[in-house]
Formats: sequence, C-alpha cells, structure tokens
Amino acid sequence: MAIFDDFWSQLKSGVVGFAENSWKDFKDAAINDGEDFLNKTKEDIQKWTVQLAEKKINGDDFEWLLKGKKDLAELVLLKQKGLVKADLDKFTNGLVDTVVSTAVKVFL
Repeated sequence: MAIFDDFWSQLKSGVVGFAENSWKDFKDAAINDGEDFLNKTKEDIQKWTVQLAEKKINGDDFEWLLKGKKDLAELVLLKQKGLVKADLDKFTNGLVDTVVSTAVKVFL
C-alpha cells in the first residue's frame, strides 16, 4: 500500500504542475477540478495500478480504463469560468495523460 501512497502523492503533485503549466489563467479551478476527478476515481485507479504493477494490464489498458471514467470529471469550476467544450476536453485529456504517465513511471 505504501507504493500506492507514494504514487498518489506524485500524482497530486503532477496535477498541480499540469494546472500551473497548462492552465495558468484557470490554475485554481483546474487544480480543484483535477483533484475532484482523482478523488472520484481513486478506488478504480488503485485497483488498476495493482493490475499494472502485476503486469495483468499494460499502460495502454490502463489508459483505456481511465478514459472510461472521463465522464466523472464534472469540471464544475472550469465550466463556471466559461470554458468551451473543446477546452474542457483538452483539460480532461491532459489530466488522463498525467495519471497514465505517472502510473507508468511508478508501476512499470
């Protein structure tokens, strides 16, 4: 479980970095919405990272599973900022990429 806790800490830092670097004008909203998505998917991410570490799934499988959860990213604060759907999709895709790259780095 300690390795997941380390991963989770790195992931949360990665989301903050993603928000600060890619969404400067909406940094606080991006961080909050990103963390909300992580909290909603934490149980699934934990299950899938175990499978990833045990090589029961690969990085592509992990990404596919996570993309299936994109609808849980409500992005309430970013929507309140007036972002259009294309921007919201870009944010969600970047968020998924951050989770996947962090998981691959830690577990593979």
